[in-house]
Amino acid sequence: MAKQQQRPQPRPQQPQQQAKKTAPAPVRRTEKRESIFTAGSRDFIFGRQNFTYFGIGLALILIGLIAMTGGAMPDPAKWEPERIYSFRRITLAPILMVAGFVIIILGIFKKSDNSATPSTPDESA
Repeated sequence: MAKQQQRPQPRPQQPQQQAKKTAPAPVRRTEKRESIFTAGSRDFIFGRQNFTYFGIGLALILIGLIAMTGGAMPDPAKWEPERIYSFRRITLAPILMVAGFVIIILGIFKKSDNSATPSTPDESA
């Protein structure tokens, strides 16, 4: 005969005490719940003048890139260094691109006219 495992005896159920029902805690109403994405004013960080600088800078960069393109030789057997090493590709195009980047950086750092200045409450009271 095989040994049988002893099973634990079930405990007799005790009558559970009914917990006192308490009134739910009052809900506090906040003035206006703001999400982290909509906190603060809804104005843009940059003003119209800043975006104008961005547009001018981007246009200068694109003009510089266009000025750098080209240089295909009409005859593949003949090398023409003045086509590739021209003033337009070596000097003018990089100057236009650097000027575009400088103007964009100025547009980022320029203080916009409509920037919201946080007002602090008067502490003299």
